[in-house]
Amino acid sequence: MLRRLLRHLTLGCTLFALLAPLSAGPAWAAADIGPRILALEKLGRARHAEAAQALEALLPETPAHGAQRLELLTVQGLMLAVAVPPEAMEASAARLEAWGRDAQAPNAAAAAAAAILVRARSVARDGKLQRADLMMREALAKLPATVAPLDRYRFVSVHGYILDKAGQLEEAVRQNHAALALADAHGEAWQQSEARTALAYSYYGAKQLERAHSLSLEALALATKADDPVALGRAHNTAGIVLDGLGDLLGELSSFQMAIANARRAGAKVDEVRYLANLADFFLKNGDYKTALATAERALPLARELKDPNTQMVALANIGLAHISMQHLELGKRYVREAIAIDEARGSVTGVSDTLHELGIYLEKAGDAAGAVAAYHQHRRLATTVLRDDQQKAILAMQEQYDADHRNRALVLLSRENDIKAEQLRRRDLQQRLWWLLAAAAALSFAVIALLYRRVRRTNLLLSSSNELLKVQGERDPLTGLANRRQFQAAMRQLAADGKLSGTVYLIDIDHFKHINDRHGHGTGDAVLVEVARRLRETLREDDLIVRWGGEEFLVIVQSLGAEQVDALAQRMLGVLDHTPVVAGAQRIAVTASIGFATFPIGPDLLRVPWERAINLVDTAMYLAKAHGRNRAYGVRLLQARDEAAFEAITHSLESAWRDGQVALTLLQGRAALAVAA
Repeated sequence: MLRRLLRHLTLGCTLFALLAPLSAGPAWAAADIGPRILALEKLGRARHAEAAQALEALLPETPAHGAQRLELLTVQGLMLAVAVPPEAMEASAARLEAWGRDAQAPNAAAAAAAAILVRARSVARDGKLQRADLMMREALAKLPATVAPLDRYRFVSVHGYILDKAGQLEEAVRQNHAALALADAHGEAWQQSEARTALAYSYYGAKQLERAHSLSLEALALATKADDPVALGRAHNTAGIVLDGLGDLLGELSSFQMAIANARRAGAKVDEVRYLANLADFFLKNGDYKTALATAERALPLARELKDPNTQMVALANIGLAHISMQHLELGKRYVREAIAIDEARGSVTGVSDTLHELGIYLEKAGDAAGAVAAYHQHRRLATTVLRDDQQKAILAMQEQYDADHRNRALVLLSRENDIKAEQLRRRDLQQRLWWLLAAAAALSFAVIALLYRRVRRTNLLLSSSNELLKVQGERDPLTGLANRRQFQAAMRQLAADGKLSGTVYLIDIDHFKHINDRHGHGTGDAVLVEVARRLRETLREDDLIVRWGGEEFLVIVQSLGAEQVDALAQRMLGVLDHTPVVAGAQRIAVTASIGFATFPIGPDLLRVPWERAINLVDTAMYLAKAHGRNRAYGVRLLQARDEAAFEAITHSLESAWRDGQVALTLLQGRAALAVAA
């Protein structure tokens, strides 16, 4: 079960060291309150109630309507929002709200924004992520531009967390980059560490694993420098998640064990239970199902006691998947459905999609092909709403923007310089008209203007050429050079003017691609993708549309093929992929694929359907190929549906419709089973 890292913004040390100054009397000046609030914020990440109580005791020492009281109430509200039922948090939020309503009071606008921030964090804890997102946008709009970096950091980091959990990955990366810059501006090592941990997790969600790994190492270094066990635990936990994606099993196990040890050292019970659930997931994925079940069953009652829905969801899913792996199919499905229900109630589309994908994998391993296909199909429908290729491209472009911002500034300056030159030319022309300069001067001016005009025209041509190049790059997958989803959508506007597709659609998924990445590394995985793209280009015609559809998926749309040619092309693609291994350095990687395909309009009634539904059908056929052994293709030849509703119903239950005679399928197989590198 994919982990959901919850980043609490209430922050840990020892309580004795923090509470002692509270009884020190007048020796504490007002200027000393800021560091004490920050120290209690640090403590509150692990021991929420104690830190919140200490902040309440400190409240009389802060000036009414002053910046320090605002900070204290904000910090107190945030730590209570993630730890206890809403009514405890509400006292802090209500005081901030009342303050914000007094327009004449100092810091009223910031107090109003802070009240919304605290309530948004509580709403997010309850899983109402869309509502929390809207609240945070309102809070940030109200927040004065003059607030200090640390105060703004609290707002931006909470919003980044909410966006991450809601699956808005591009915006999550952007906000967490902003939070990192604010944390660095303030300079507290434990905050700098947690900002990097949050950003690493966002990049992990966006499938940018190398970037995520680099950030997790930075987070660990800063947490070690601060000797902060809470930050260390969170950094180790995220490092373990990223290492799982990179296939480093020993590093993953060590990271989770270190995370648990640091959470115990800090007394951070919520974090400890979360890491325990992640450890159960590790045992599950590595085939130790009994240990996984026992570990998840230890985590579940603790998660319920702490009222942590995220950890409850992970524990329930891991219990269910462990039971499925031990052939307790119905019992396991009940636990997984309970886990999915938590994410559905929370509005987490990403969570539901990830769990369905895991369910499909484990049902396939357990031999429940029909259940696996159904889970895969539901996952596919949700996954396309979470992370599309154009979103990943936007994230990569954003990363490039952070790495090369000076180039953008140079372009802006060049544009301004051109505007200034154009204005200077207009003024010079006006001056010449007004004063009727001598003919020689006019001629000279004309020559200068002509020269400048040619330069401007040449610059405009260069800009036009650059814009055209950017347009082409925006429609191409940078790794394979194939069309991306953006170009596909443009092509659909031409091929399906009324939204309904005509042509043959093939969806190709490389078998066991994750195992290729895990065993041989992502560089080898990229080499496989490039070679598969090359073989497809050589197999297909120049006019055929080939799209990099997902991580290891390719979509092909071909026009004007007869029925025999449709099957022959699918067989040929199977053959070119499994004919010879892909050579990557010294490694030879055997590659096969699973393919689903169909021709539209589809018989016998020649039903025309929107391209989205056409792709859903071939997607389901492709998952049938995966569930029935891989290295094969299933083609939908005939489909007994007179309207789109009947078509959709058959798509969702393709295998049973096949058995009932509502669908005719063509089965094509690749060569005899290969020892695929997986």
